Amino acid sequence: MAKIKKTYDIFLSYSLDLQNQAEVVAKKFADAGLTAFDLSELEPAHNVVEETWQALAESWALVVIVKPSTMPPSVAVEIGAASAWQKPVYILIETEGEYHLPVYFSKYETFKFSEIGTVVELILKDLKPLSDEDRQALAKAYVDLCIPTDRLLREPSSIERLKNVLWKELGIRISGERIMQELLRLRKRGRLPKILRKE
Repeated sequence: MAKIKKTYDIFLSYSLDLQNQAEVVAKKFADAGLTAFDLSELEPAHNVVEETWQALAESWALVVIVKPSTMPPSVAVEIGAASAWQKPVYILIETEGEYHLPVYFSKYETFKFSEIGTVVELILKDLKPLSDEDRQALAKAYVDLCIPTDRLLREPSSIERLKNVLWKELGIRISGERIMQELLRLRKRGRLPKILRKE
């Protein structure tokens, strides 16, 4: 039997010198029943780029930990992707001091490291899990649309088509971003039906 792959609720972005702080943040999320993706936990054999991209795509939110003069190495790309997928982004400032944050940080709310509890509450407030019936309906609509998940990620118009089918035909209102998250999670857990190639 194939091993079910781990799915993630939160994507953590931080520089290596903030590893200890990231572990504290990850534990706070774990205590609330949320699983955080941490790049340092990946084994050498993993495809790091693919695993990272998938984790960011399926996560509910991006949490960035920064301190003065130190930025996560890929934060611009990660925030760009999160913004394109309409994910909430939370900035955690690790220490007191003078910060020169990138301009693109200005559109996101900033919290002190001690306010991680508030960030956890905000994320939980926005999370409304789908029922098993809704997930089954989503999987069926996905198969009927006949467009693989990897292609959906690159085609916002196709995600919009799937969203309209769910609403107009099934009465399920769900955002395009949430659709992709749920499909990726179903696929990772081996519960997403395979699309048969049309002859």
